[in-house]
Amino acid sequence: MSPTTASERLRLIRSLFPSLAAELDGAYERFGTDGGELASARDLDAWLDGEAARLRSDTLAHALFPGASADAAQRLGRAFGLARAAADLLGTEVPEPETFAAAGVHFSRLGEHLDADPTLLAVPAPYGFGAEPWRAAFRLAAARHPEGLSVSDAHPDPLLLSTEATEEFARLDAPPDATLAVVRSDRMLSVGVSSDGVSSDGAGSRVQWTLRLVPGADKPSVLGLGHTHGPHVSLPEILMLQLMRTEAGESPIDASSFTWLAGTLADGRLAARHVFDEREGVIRISCREVGNQGPHLGARPPIA
Repeated sequence: MSPTTASERLRLIRSLFPSLAAELDGAYERFGTDGGELASARDLDAWLDGEAARLRSDTLAHALFPGASADAAQRLGRAFGLARAAADLLGTEVPEPETFAAAGVHFSRLGEHLDADPTLLAVPAPYGFGAEPWRAAFRLAAARHPEGLSVSDAHPDPLLLSTEATEEFARLDAPPDATLAVVRSDRMLSVGVSSDGVSSDGAGSRVQWTLRLVPGADKPSVLGLGHTHGPHVSLPEILMLQLMRTEAGESPIDASSFTWLAGTLADGRLAARHVFDEREGVIRISCREVGNQGPHLGARPPIA
């Protein structure tokens, strides 16, 4: 006779699948429910559906990020999801993980670093946009998430660039390390692109992408040193990280610290630094002499 009640079905399942029964008991113990009996067949169905979804997610993550542990693969998958939302604000698309792998990114190595450091965040970053698309992206982000970034009469742009950073933006908008794996995207920029493929602020019509792990804690992982103590996160990486955090509903980093950025300006005399002005709700990119140092100024060394 086939089992007809929830209790009978449960007993049959427990006898056929003892390991599943043990998992079920553990789940109900964690949630404070009697593991001996299910409240109803609906509880069993919901639990099985949840486990199936989790297994599908784990399988997909392992396929996209080969060699990474389950936890690292999940973190990589979440980072790519947030990066896609951030890239949408820029009017572009993030290359797929397979494209980065084909360019030389080793997800197994990135996964090892992620497992060792919970503060690291995988940041796909585009280069070659120019300043205005970034400003436009942060205006959109402020409109969608006013609790973090803000726009006011005094600061109509939530991304503020110093005169030096604006004049030499191209030096900050290039991949900082020639040895990095670079993915070239043929997607046209959607902000200010003219018929000859050049945006209104002079940026080219195509972008390059890198993928590195960036220390994403509130303050830099290395503090109190001048710009010569690198390596440093790039401007596109820190801007993508901030957009990703905003899309995740998290507060911007560097509310009480400054982060040096890769590259030098003014014939090597100056370097750019990043800070989030929490009172004004804006991100500031200012410049200081490369030897400048202080207890709240430091580096976020990326990992490739």
